[in-house]
Amino acid sequence: MSLEHAILGFLNYEPMSGYDVKKIVDLSVSHFWPAVQSQIYKTLARMEKEDWLTVETISQDPRPPRKVYHLTDSGRQELFRWLNEPQPASEVRLAWLIQIFFGGRMKDAQVIALLEHQLNIQRKKLVGFTSIPDQTKQDMQDDDPRDKFFWMLTIDYGVSQAIAQVKWLEIAINTIKLGEYHLPTIQA
Repeated sequence: MSLEHAILGFLNYEPMSGYDVKKIVDLSVSHFWPAVQSQIYKTLARMEKEDWLTVETISQDPRPPRKVYHLTDSGRQELFRWLNEPQPASEVRLAWLIQIFFGGRMKDAQVIALLEHQLNIQRKKLVGFTSIPDQTKQDMQDDDPRDKFFWMLTIDYGVSQAIAQVKWLEIAINTIKLGEYHLPTIQA
């Protein structure tokens, strides 16, 4: 997925400022496609050059003018072209797994500390996924039920991934603590 297509998707709902795009990214897709504010503004500028969107400048004296981005017909066409195109498998790069790969050269306590750190990260993710703020639920109250289903499906994916990683990390930690250096049997 590209950030451009995520932005096209959001602008397909309604025109937004760059700030609004950042807020909606943080509230919705950041668990699988994070973006910083500077990336969003660079991407918006590039998309304007591609004629995928137009910009409306709104005066806000004494503050700087507000730029609101509107999806063009060619932007909508690009969005739906991309939505209908199967995506290739994504490469996953996890630096901490490189550390674990070479864990045989480390002391057990060091490897366990690395694994416990990742376990804490995954547990926090799980809490985040399972505790959608009440304001977000309230904001979604009037949204299309089919849209909400697909939005929440991505949250469910995040929950499933976090649960699987927590389970794997707990088994790995316990196996090392027991000094059982053979492959643990992980049941699906």
